[in-house]
Amino acid sequence: MNDVDASGAVAQAVTPEAGQEADGALFIMPRPSTGQTGPVAVWVTAAGWAGAARRMWGNSWLITPEGVLQAEEARALASQSHLTARSRSWRRFVPKVAKTALKDIREARRARAFDRSVDAEQWSDRRIAFVWQRHDLFHDTGLRIARHLGVPFVLFVDAPVIWEARRWGVRRPGWGTLLEKFDENPLFRAADLIACVSDEVAAEVARRGVPADRIMVTPCGVDVHTFTPDVPGGSVRQRHGLEDAFVVGWIGSFRQFHGIDVVIEAAAELKDSVQDLALLLVGDGSERPRIEEKARALGVDRVVFTGTVAHDEIPAHLTAMDVSLISSSDAETFHYSPLKLREYMACGLPVIAPRTGELARLISDGEDGLLVPPGDASAVAASIKRLRHDPALREALGAAARASAVRHSSWDQQVARAHQAVTGAR
Repeated sequence: MNDVDASGAVAQAVTPEAGQEADGALFIMPRPSTGQTGPVAVWVTAAGWAGAARRMWGNSWLITPEGVLQAEEARALASQSHLTARSRSWRRFVPKVAKTALKDIREARRARAFDRSVDAEQWSDRRIAFVWQRHDLFHDTGLRIARHLGVPFVLFVDAPVIWEARRWGVRRPGWGTLLEKFDENPLFRAADLIACVSDEVAAEVARRGVPADRIMVTPCGVDVHTFTPDVPGGSVRQRHGLEDAFVVGWIGSFRQFHGIDVVIEAAAELKDSVQDLALLLVGDGSERPRIEEKARALGVDRVVFTGTVAHDEIPAHLTAMDVSLISSSDAETFHYSPLKLREYMACGLPVIAPRTGELARLISDGEDGLLVPPGDASAVAASIKRLRHDPALREALGAAARASAVRHSSWDQQVARAHQAVTGAR
């Protein structure tokens, strides 16, 4: 677990005595990396928890469809170049409900195959602190292993799957309710601890009948030793011809709910007033071609689309930015915990973010970031312009963001909190 002293330096806290009783922890990541699109945040999250557990106990094991991995290997899988997404033209002719049904059938088959491939007995000679599993439909391998070993089961929920899909307009007529009742809810109620990424997700889990004392909000974290302002970003700026630019950046997978249109619209408003503005958009996804076309249509010429970037190169891309962005087109569906936010803050970047969900609770407007109304491109543009002309404010916001990330957002803290919760309950 990390803390920060008055100078802003990172200090390593003493490992809890309870942690010394274990050899390590098991982490179950049931979703394969193949077939994913863009850098996969869920893999980075699993790697973050596993890496923190290894620092705490000396060992951790991440069980995946690709085999048992170390955290570094999982992060590499999350940013392979072949994960670049392009829409397949034939899919637009298939009704969305049919595509969803086929996806569920395929995932159910994968879950059975994955469960058969994992032998709980091989971990019987280890002192396992807990078994952690990332929640997905049809997968309960983590629960089976935890019960076999007689250790706590921690279910990490970035969102109940059916609930989240409904919020994004994906319908499962009839069978969605059945999946909630007979697949998701029993697993939620069997877990010793449910680690939810946000208050909104925790509220939905509680609505499913899970007692409050078995729910913990554990937002996405960051490795504050890897993501730091000290990483040089000059080579990234030089590679993309941004040496003389005021660089406003965003990182993630290009998906509709990220609201990247707002970023392009804000840049279009600033063409005359911030003439050295350049956008650095890091990542890939199905929405990228449409966003590229929108930039051309609005005359936003100075914009770099990097495509998928290897995870170990992301810190340098962040420190190449002068300002970082989080965008959202709709406050009503914002229930997740953006991984990018902690990475921005850990790198000492001033952040412009929508005033919604976790962001409104975590960021203190004007102290460690700037908050704007969700989907308001003009407000984003005004904030960019303000930061362009106030370097002292940029520096102050970035320094405060870094200190906040170190104090509150390391993966180490999440693992320590979860371990304390399950050992205290036993």
